[in-house]
Amino acid sequence: MASGHMGSADADDEVQVAAEDSSDELGHGASKLPWYHSLPYFVAGDIDAFTGVFSNNLATMLAGAQMLTAVLPRDIIFDKIIPGVGISMLFGCLWYTFQALLKAAKTGRTDLCCIPFGINTPGLFAFNSGIIFAVYFAEGRTPEASVLAWKVGVASNFVQGLVEILLAPLGPQISKAVPMVALLGSLSSVGLAWLFANTLQAEAAWPMVTLAPFFFLLAAMYSGVKVPKVPSTLGPVLLGAALAWALGKAKKEDVDQAMDSIGWHPPVPHFEIFDHLSVVIGYLGIAIPVSLTVAIGTIQVRQMAENAGDNYDLRWTMLGDGLSTVIASLFGSPWGMTVFIGHGAFKAMGAKVGYSLACGLAFAAVCFSGLAALFLAIFPAEVLNPIILFVGLAVCGEALEVTPPRHWPAWIIAIVPGFFNWTLEAAAGFAAAICEAGAVANGSVVVGAACAVDPHSAKAWTLSPKLQAMKSLGEGYLLTSIFWASMVIYIIDRKFLLVAVWASIAALFASCGLVHSDTVFLPWHGPDDHGLHWEFVGGYLLTAGLFVLVDRCQRAGWLPGGVEAKGEEGSDTEEASAE
Repeated sequence: MASGHMGSADADDEVQVAAEDSSDELGHGASKLPWYHSLPYFVAGDIDAFTGVFSNNLATMLAGAQMLTAVLPRDIIFDKIIPGVGISMLFGCLWYTFQALLKAAKTGRTDLCCIPFGINTPGLFAFNSGIIFAVYFAEGRTPEASVLAWKVGVASNFVQGLVEILLAPLGPQISKAVPMVALLGSLSSVGLAWLFANTLQAEAAWPMVTLAPFFFLLAAMYSGVKVPKVPSTLGPVLLGAALAWALGKAKKEDVDQAMDSIGWHPPVPHFEIFDHLSVVIGYLGIAIPVSLTVAIGTIQVRQMAENAGDNYDLRWTMLGDGLSTVIASLFGSPWGMTVFIGHGAFKAMGAKVGYSLACGLAFAAVCFSGLAALFLAIFPAEVLNPIILFVGLAVCGEALEVTPPRHWPAWIIAIVPGFFNWTLEAAAGFAAAICEAGAVANGSVVVGAACAVDPHSAKAWTLSPKLQAMKSLGEGYLLTSIFWASMVIYIIDRKFLLVAVWASIAALFASCGLVHSDTVFLPWHGPDDHGLHWEFVGGYLLTAGLFVLVDRCQRAGWLPGGVEAKGEEGSDTEEASAE
């Protein structure tokens, strides 16, 4: 993993010092060049990094668009949503490019790689299925229902962005309080469940097209096997496209239809979304947890950047994510934006800032010109997906590199809730596919209907205790990963009072529906018709009480003292007393 020294002692501690504001990121002094020339705008490593980030985000966007074609008309998708993604992508890439340039100007460093930026992949699927699909089915699956579903999804995305902005000032405090292994473990759950397993499922539908490019990409990234003068990530994409066309998976008719979308599609503000904010209240159970997990994810990605030697200001980074998401929503996109995982891999390629600038400009060109539909026809999402698979693996590998072996059980536990969340979406999609006659509104049973309940409704998961448990474990999964991993870390380190603290925090979040529930509520107004959140609250409180007792026994000298952290970041460095 590449790393470099900091130009000043202040820079080493910039994220840890809570009093430091984002204006420090704007400082000058160490570099004699103007801030806008503090880093080269293009180096060879930017080519590989651009190919990886651009194709990764393009694949995510096209997969999300393809998913929405089942419930939204093409004009909403390609005239409203896609241009909204383009303008927010351009803004975010410029934001993080400037962040790197200003950091380089302040410290004199020339080895910085700007943080990659893109679409929040898990949030995209959560908003598509949990909000847009849910509103569409609930409103009767009419053309009017499609428009309302889009507006509610976009308004919910606006709320998500506001929450992220409000959390930005608290970023350093959150980062300091949460063990690093817990942060990286929960991010690994995204990498392994959503980026790898979910993508692999799609790839397995076209094995003759996808397997060879995937393993070719692994050979390129891990063994240096690649076509001369061709970027490591581009070769597998071109191979996949050639196979897709040769085997008839990509079709000329799709290209002909996509050509009709070519034209000027500028981003246009859509303030009509605010007409339906009252409807959004019913979907805060998705919008708020997703925004919280995005904020946590931003902390995780920034931590991984620091592990690679680039410790950017956390508040500045979280603010960039929130503003990008708000911009996306104002211009019609229901998908949140966030810093992208895989910083270490892109820095190892030798990338600096050119790849981010190129990605923002290229995305804007694709989204504003109607080329997104043409890209989807020429390069089906399955052809681009091997890069997503690699990033999912790289995230987990980077997390394991910095996780002490004794904390590996905590890392393993942290990745499990992500699989429950992925399974929820897979199971709902499977059930909806079986219900050929369609689901009925509001989960009601109708004689003669193909489904007893709406597969996307909360009621569907009450049909058996195991289904209910699976849904409970999948809701708010990133937060659950952090809570459970933190508890295991402090159990291993024999810091039992901290185990009780984290169990109490988990109980508080469960009592409001932020974890183990699909609805956010006040504790005294919680739903009583479905869900296991109250049992989880009780379970966490019992766990907290148990470890308070264990802590008392430890302090009485009946149990060994705590394990000294030896300076590991995110852990308490004081040895617990056994007296």
